[in-house]
Amino acid sequence: MATVALPSRAASCFVQVPRYGLYNINILPRRTRRVCVTTTRRQYNGGRREFSSGSPLESRPKISFRLAVSSSGKGRRFSPDRNFYNFHPQVHDALGIQSPNYYDRKANRPDSGEDSFFISKIGYDNEAFAFGVADGVGGWSESGIDPADFSHSFCGHMAETALNWESSPESLRAMTLMRLGYEKTLLDKAVFAGSSTACIGVARKDGSVQLANLGDSGSLLFRLAAVHHYSVPQTHDFNTPYQLAAVPELIRRQSYLFGGKQFEDMPQDAAVTNCSLQHGDVLVLATDGVFDNLNNQEVLKLVTARMMATGAWTGTSDMGISASDNLEALTKPGGLKFGNNRIKPKKAIAASEEADPQGKGHTLQALLAVTIAGEAKIASMDFRRDGPFAKEYQRYRPWDHYRGGKPDDITVVALVAVEEGRSPASNP
Repeated sequence: MATVALPSRAASCFVQVPRYGLYNINILPRRTRRVCVTTTRRQYNGGRREFSSGSPLESRPKISFRLAVSSSGKGRRFSPDRNFYNFHPQVHDALGIQSPNYYDRKANRPDSGEDSFFISKIGYDNEAFAFGVADGVGGWSESGIDPADFSHSFCGHMAETALNWESSPESLRAMTLMRLGYEKTLLDKAVFAGSSTACIGVARKDGSVQLANLGDSGSLLFRLAAVHHYSVPQTHDFNTPYQLAAVPELIRRQSYLFGGKQFEDMPQDAAVTNCSLQHGDVLVLATDGVFDNLNNQEVLKLVTARMMATGAWTGTSDMGISASDNLEALTKPGGLKFGNNRIKPKKAIAASEEADPQGKGHTLQALLAVTIAGEAKIASMDFRRDGPFAKEYQRYRPWDHYRGGKPDDITVVALVAVEEGRSPASNP
């Protein structure tokens, strides 16, 4: 087996979504992400998974979606007061659309390292959204290529495609959006080469969400203190995820010359999941900077703690949990002031409640995104606590005593589902 291992992912922090930035790469030799070249067979086949988690379409209540993003670059200090964005449909059409000018892209690239993200209305509709994360594979840096070029371009093209969608929002599929964004990235002259994983979501007015995941980014759906859905990573080999790639002919020939094979995964290899969201559901999309450092149960504990502390989820008399009628207020800008006073956001969100030029307010969805990203950041730098990546590393390479977390770029998109028309509970 001929394998080319190229170094891992770089650093930075967060924001809207242009692309192109400076090299800022901190490489740990043992933590290398592999790009493309090997003869290893696939360990996981992409596919379509469908399940219904709601009521029949004709009786389904109207669900609105509240979204926020948080991210932090590898080697960068995480700042809870800056590393998040709320998406407000009344203010934003999209986060992630980039300037056509190469130098503007480079200058305005968000401080998210080789990770990228986008959130967009579908066809300028205030009730249907597309969103996702992409993680540029860091190994390309060994060939002198900035891995962030591909991921930021990819997200920018998906955001623009969704926003300019001319058919009904219901006709846009997650895999279709991934395919169109990928095709436009291949035609983008500013992207010489690169590859990335992707996790894409399309949320419609009826509360249905379609997810398409390719690689080791992924999604988690939480419902009333339980994990209701989680995606399964797609890998060719250890630390070699499925990836959409732009491969120059010269590199392709070199791969074959040395006996290797260039992986050329396609959008149709993505695993597709269809689900129906209910009032109080929390959907999280994240790059492997989260999943390499936190397992599903750890993320569940974080989400449950925040949802209970804010009063978004409440205990019932029969020892169960229900979603609060106050979610509408909690997910609006400054909404956490309507919640339970036991929550002190300064540790997770220290943003000022005064000037808020970019929609940074105390919202429930921002609190969730920042909490997950912040905890993943802490775990990534803890060399006494073995995360999921370390445990997997030890299983594949027991002779190499790898311990602790995995420093990486971290990006989290958090979505809270809110049923419209619920009567808010009276505030104390």
